[in-house]
Amino acid sequence: MAESFFSRFPAPPCAQLLGWELIAEYPGEGRIEIAFHPTAQMLNPRGTVQGGFVAAMLDDTMGPALVSMTGGTEVPASIDLNVSFLKPVMPGRVIGKGRVVGRGRSVAFLEAELFDEKGELLARATSSARIMEFDRNAS
Repeated sequence: MAESFFSRFPAPPCAQLLGWELIAEYPGEGRIEIAFHPTAQMLNPRGTVQGGFVAAMLDDTMGPALVSMTGGTEVPASIDLNVSFLKPVMPGRVIGKGRVVGRGRSVAFLEAELFDEKGELLARATSSARIMEFDRNAS
């Protein structure tokens, strides 16, 4: 099996905050599975994970699907992000499944779903993203 792009670089701070963990990637299919580990620091007053963190987990599932598909040569810059919150997200391990729905020369269409460990669908998202060349040296 080829080395994953994600094993060549440390996870960015935002991914580390979310507890980002690569489970599986299917580059030829534009699909990826990622585990997240939301913590008590992410809870709202109701005791569930605040929606912004849930949206970030979904966003950090969709983007890596495109990165994986291109072998790390291209990265997405979100144009829009649409999230549906279906069930409360609790602290602990959750699984994001993302995929590239379609792409043109400059725009990709992405989607992701977030599940608890029992397989219950918690949230879903779609996104349009500008496709950009990856420049590791860009500041």
